Amino acid sequence: MKKLVTTLAILLLLAVPLVAHAASSRVTTDNVVGVWVNHRDKDIHQQITFTKSHHWRENQHGQKDIYKGTWKITGKHEITLAPYDEVIRFSNHNHKMTVINYDHVLTRNPR
Repeated sequence: MKKLVTTLAILLLLAVPLVAHAASSRVTTDNVVGVWVNHRDKDIHQQITFTKSHHWRENQHGQKDIYKGTWKITGKHEITLAPYDEVIRFSNHNHKMTVINYDHVLTRNPR
């Protein structure tokens, strides 16, 4: 019985840091919400705004709301933009996003 309790205690101690780390690195609504700017391809002046109500809108070339729709979290580090089924992948620490089909890299403007 003592061996069983010791084994369970060790397994519990090993599992706690893994669970805490996994929860902190998964993309959340708070990670997404805000204004994200394309700093790599500056000539298109791309800016995407994500809201808590899971809507998004994009400005490019000085035109407002050139694209818009809704977004949802679809993976550990991914969201999908409707109605275009565009996949956006976040970095491991959710500091930058990459629009997969266009290889656009965006970072969030400070709040």
